[in-house]
Amino acid sequence: MRFWLGLYGMQSPRTHPRSLPWLYEETIRHAVEAERLGFDGFALTEHHFWYDGYCPALLPVLAAIARRTEMIRLLPFALLLPLRDPLRVAEEIAVVDHLSRGRLTLGLGYGYRAEEFQGFGLEKSRVPARYFEIVEILRRAFGDGPLSFAGEYYSYEDVEIHPKPFQPGGPPLCLAGGSREATARRAGRLGMDYCIAGTMLPVSSVQALIDTYRTAADQANVPPGQIVVAIDVAIADTQDEVERIVAEDLRPVFAEQLAAFGFLRDAEGRSLTEVGPDHPVWTPLLNSFVLGSPDEVIARIESFRDLGCDVFLARIMEANLRSDRILREARLFAERVIPHFREGAGR
Repeated sequence: MRFWLGLYGMQSPRTHPRSLPWLYEETIRHAVEAERLGFDGFALTEHHFWYDGYCPALLPVLAAIARRTEMIRLLPFALLLPLRDPLRVAEEIAVVDHLSRGRLTLGLGYGYRAEEFQGFGLEKSRVPARYFEIVEILRRAFGDGPLSFAGEYYSYEDVEIHPKPFQPGGPPLCLAGGSREATARRAGRLGMDYCIAGTMLPVSSVQALIDTYRTAADQANVPPGQIVVAIDVAIADTQDEVERIVAEDLRPVFAEQLAAFGFLRDAEGRSLTEVGPDHPVWTPLLNSFVLGSPDEVIARIESFRDLGCDVFLARIMEANLRSDRILREARLFAERVIPHFREGAGR
């Protein structure tokens, strides 16, 4: 089993405001430390038009990380494809793949925020169709020779990007953030890797999504890719410290983001402006997280490994709030959890 660290959004939220230049430099430092600790990948997340500076441009940050690291895989999770020009993003991906000497893995997402679709002038209902056209264009652009493509949204004739990516055929493609069966089926049919966003999902739902993905791949007669599960983690040697992390980091960030991103609504269907401590969302949310001592975290991750997950993406922070605490948790995870899965007991 492999382990990725993330997700870094480089945000300065109301709960913990910071200088944005400092945040970008911190992210690079954390990537260097993640490589030193033995994590297999380092993941960034993007959004647009958000007050806290949520990073809208992952590839430049990954290019900077590429020049400061040597082995760790670099992961945009997720690059929001429908918001981009297909050939322009293909060229940018190819350049970063060369800068990293083939360490890029592409987590490709639809996006979900109405503000983003409106800002870029996109009709939300047509976003999935755009997404899958761009996936096909990327695959053809990364192959040998020029591409021609005639779709509903994009058309090209005998156009060829240069350079081609460092990795022959291009970086691995992963359908990122999926928690719906339709998404799992699409990923399986296309033979893409598949990342399940485990937040709010019980283990039984993760199992159902994996089964749907594999069945779709089998029916399409394509080999299934790797399965990634991304879940928020709080790890510490004592229960008191775990509870402190939840109270001081996870709860404040989720309370703000759940309301501000429009995930929760009142009885009349209006978006909530704040999420109180007694809101019923907290029970399934916290139950889906991986919380506890190293042994407790190992036990939870074993349940995902047993379902067939190939990669565990440890979301050790939601909005990279407290640098010292994040690094302390990452080190404890690397020293006490990762070895269990690499020294026999977890294989």
